[in-house]
Amino acid sequence: MSSEQLFVNGRIFTGLADDAPLCDAMRVKDGRIVWIGRQDGVPDGAVDLQGRTVIPALCDAHTHPSWVAETVSAAACVSPAVNSIPEMIEALKAHPACGRDDGSWITGWGYDEGKLAEHRTPTRHDLDLVSRTQPVFVRRSDCHSAICNTRALELAGITRETPDPAGGRYGRDPDGTPNGVLTEFSAASTVQRVMTKPTFENEVKALAATAEHYLSRGITTMTEMMASRHLLDVYREAVRRGFPIRAGLYLIWTGGSNPEGMPELTDEEKTGETFVAGIKLFGDGSVSGRTAWVTMPYKDGTYGFGTLPDDDLAAAAAYARRNGVQLSVHAMGDRSIEQVIAYFEHQTPWLADRPSVRIEHVTFLTEAQTARMAASPMNFGITTQVIFPYAEVEGYEAALTLEAYSRIYPLRMFWRTVPALAVSSDAPATAWADPDNPFTSMMAAVTRTAFDGTPFVPEEAVTRSQALMLYTGRAMGVLPFEGSGTLTPGSRADFAVLSDDLFAVPAEDIGRIRVVETRIAGRTVWQERS
Repeated sequence: MSSEQLFVNGRIFTGLADDAPLCDAMRVKDGRIVWIGRQDGVPDGAVDLQGRTVIPALCDAHTHPSWVAETVSAAACVSPAVNSIPEMIEALKAHPACGRDDGSWITGWGYDEGKLAEHRTPTRHDLDLVSRTQPVFVRRSDCHSAICNTRALELAGITRETPDPAGGRYGRDPDGTPNGVLTEFSAASTVQRVMTKPTFENEVKALAATAEHYLSRGITTMTEMMASRHLLDVYREAVRRGFPIRAGLYLIWTGGSNPEGMPELTDEEKTGETFVAGIKLFGDGSVSGRTAWVTMPYKDGTYGFGTLPDDDLAAAAAYARRNGVQLSVHAMGDRSIEQVIAYFEHQTPWLADRPSVRIEHVTFLTEAQTARMAASPMNFGITTQVIFPYAEVEGYEAALTLEAYSRIYPLRMFWRTVPALAVSSDAPATAWADPDNPFTSMMAAVTRTAFDGTPFVPEEAVTRSQALMLYTGRAMGVLPFEGSGTLTPGSRADFAVLSDDLFAVPAEDIGRIRVVETRIAGRTVWQERS
């Protein structure tokens, strides 16, 4: 049965262009916009938007919903709740598992040594004050590295004789004994592998429980950037139970240098509202952790390091091409980005409607490199996260020379030179209590000012409408979701109604804007409680 709705008296941003005039009305039929323009008065039966600003529903093009779900049961060790090692210890002692049986893990997330009063990374000696009999494991804000206590090291079998894993390292006391600092994924995963695994049912429930979290932010499309085939099953079961958010999943490449090192993808896995969109590799680490691979040295004289062998990149690329999915590479540093550009710039793309190659977390990228990307037959897309310098400015200032700091996140240049471009959160992988609030990122993109008032390259600011498009229409260039990104005839009527006018509030107040209602196909799926 056909249904029709008329929405009037709004300030509607179509998302079609950054200088497009706002409309005030739109007509929706069977969940699709059939007309948008100007409408005098409020006809009978129309939905009155009461003068509020309406924007296309948002897309978080690089995030980790399964990790966000995990933070619900982990202790928040993040600013502003935790600002010192003693406060971290107390937060972990308040974890529901603390004091239970010796097999119960005490977990936390979000610490950033740059934000701690001691300005050092906690070690097993600190976490042993939480418990000596129960294992303790805390993710760093970047979700690459972690810390654990002595008991967790024992369970993982990490001793003085254990060599550092490829692409990572174990922190050590002066006598060589592991000190509980786990730098990069390969080290942290050694401990994670011995943690108790959740059941499928609990994973489904945890993911489904995040729906309100995303819808209250106006997010109706997103990615899962650390996925497995198992996680695809979790998502699809959550969707069957009413989880309304569309998601593209990126499988972690486990094939090494063998292009047939992972099972082939089926058409069924690559289609639908929740689907496998690509495979994911890691080219380096993080800037605040001084592990992003850069050409300009950090203050301590180091350059970070690459974590992606060329043979692995070649194998993963062959797999992605053969299976018709995107290849995504975590590459914050310009040296790591150069590895990706140099490998692909003379190759032809294998996808026509989206970038074949995605580069994630782009922090340092020169205009000469973007010119090579534009001239290449390959189609590249990038994501970048201004929430990082906003939330982690102390770590950036501590790690980077003034010259390097002046080059971070050149967003205005990206806007001008990279068509497939998105600003995203990487939540929960940053030292902020609410890292995937899109309006915080938009505010940072417009003001180029960190949480404490510190500017970061203000000449690279973008306009408000440009910042919004990097979460809507422009973001769809990185990973298209059919019908999303704009409010134009033919589009799905997926939109968010805002508490304040994004285009009129003081720039420093953009982060305080709230979503008061989110609609999918014209139907209300979330509404702020009065």
